[in-house]
Amino acid sequence: MVGKKQPKRNWFIVINSQLEYFSGLMYGGELVWCSDYNEAKPLDDEAKFKTLQYMCWGEELLLDYIS
Repeated sequence: MVGKKQPKRNWFIVINSQLEYFSGLMYGGELVWCSDYNEAKPLDDEAKFKTLQYMCWGEELLLDYIS
């Protein structure tokens, strides 16, 4: 479709209580965390954040929007 604007995405990163950044899933769905901001995986849907919260039950996760 020509001329149709894509909705603006609000990208964010996720930080756990050990101040590590979410960097993806590996080994059949295990969460991978890293201490390097440059390795953080940007996400664009808050439903993904809710899923991470569910997968990390009992741990506080923070969502930080990227400008």
